[in-house]
Amino acid sequence: MERAILKSISAENFASFAEKIVFSCIADESKKEHKMNTFKIGDNIINKVSYIYGANGSGKTFFCKVFREIQRMVVLSPLFMMKKLPIKDLFPSEDLLKPMPKFAFDIAYKDLPTTLGIDIIIDEITYHYEFSVFNQMVVYELLTKKYRRTEKILERTSPSFEDIILKSELKSFEDNKHVVKKEALCLAMAAMLNNDLADTIVNAIKEINVVNMTYPRLDPTEIEAFSEERIKKYVKVLKKADPTIREMHINYKEEEVARQKIESDDFENREIIQKKTTVGVKTEHALYDHGLEIESGTDQIEFFKDESLGTIKLFTALPYLFDILEKGGVLVLDEIENGLHLSLVKEIISLFINEKTNPHNAQLICTTHQPLLVSNDVKKDQVWVISKDKFGKSFLKRLSDKNFSRAKVNLTNKILEGALGCNPEKFF
Repeated sequence: MERAILKSISAENFASFAEKIVFSCIADESKKEHKMNTFKIGDNIINKVSYIYGANGSGKTFFCKVFREIQRMVVLSPLFMMKKLPIKDLFPSEDLLKPMPKFAFDIAYKDLPTTLGIDIIIDEITYHYEFSVFNQMVVYELLTKKYRRTEKILERTSPSFEDIILKSELKSFEDNKHVVKKEALCLAMAAMLNNDLADTIVNAIKEINVVNMTYPRLDPTEIEAFSEERIKKYVKVLKKADPTIREMHINYKEEEVARQKIESDDFENREIIQKKTTVGVKTEHALYDHGLEIESGTDQIEFFKDESLGTIKLFTALPYLFDILEKGGVLVLDEIENGLHLSLVKEIISLFINEKTNPHNAQLICTTHQPLLVSNDVKKDQVWVISKDKFGKSFLKRLSDKNFSRAKVNLTNKILEGALGCNPEKFF
């Protein structure tokens, strides 16, 4: 089974998104150019690359956090059933434990739940999953599948496990649904207890890579990303930025930080094991004497301390790029151009468009300020605009939904002119 394909994602009463926003990777078939930069899966035509434009503070990073918030709930849900598990000790970032952020600038939204949703395609079957959270309790949860017809296989109408209805492939979890706590997702609990469908969907959600390019350090990833073959590829690319690099050594460390038994007779004395991973980088550089290389294998600089920020940013992205392009999947890059030259950013994007470098139809979703990324070979339905009104509400609109006077429009000029609503007001 290949990795899942993202069809859409939605959010309501989350951070700056007061009203419901829906982002879709489905190509707009009403447009003449709809098959360009796309691939077909079943009856769906999917865009390979999508752009999210917006001014500073418009909500681009919050858009990326929708993915992270869904993943956070999936990861944390099994831990909520523990009675004595020191959750705070397991997560170095307190952000993981904060309540889901609601829209903060209108008191009417304080009494409304936050709803997040995602549609993914697995083996040509579309799964729609959404949940609502209020006061840190899951008040609604829904999972449907669609192949020829739509079938509801999970529905939850209150925080109580008694109000969970399971059908089809999730019916086997019926006898264990009492373990679902008010704060936990039923789907995540079913996955932990080895329900095949739940496990498949949860893993598909967790495999979406969300990378903030403003962060200069490498987040831990799978050890396969640092094989000898992969490191050689990284060095080959990084030499274009720093021609003195000769070798790169990665210290990938994984350690167990907590082990807790699940306190229930139904779980056969099972345990949840929490692990922490760290990645260290050391590079060897050439040494010259009047232009002649006399020695290699030296470590004149510390990579994360002394290397240029652009080179570090490039290296930060490489493991995710190679993972996605070699295996398929979804990569979300927040501020893709941060620290990188425009031509390099365009080259990264072209890797996803090219069928040879992207044989598994990986998807790239990137937020950006850079209008020059939108050239003649970009369709209007690939471009989304986030704008914020005077009340602090962010809105997401697709350019293909806008009416243009001519069929062929220079999107770069339109963005620079401010006609599309994604430029900031004058600050000074």
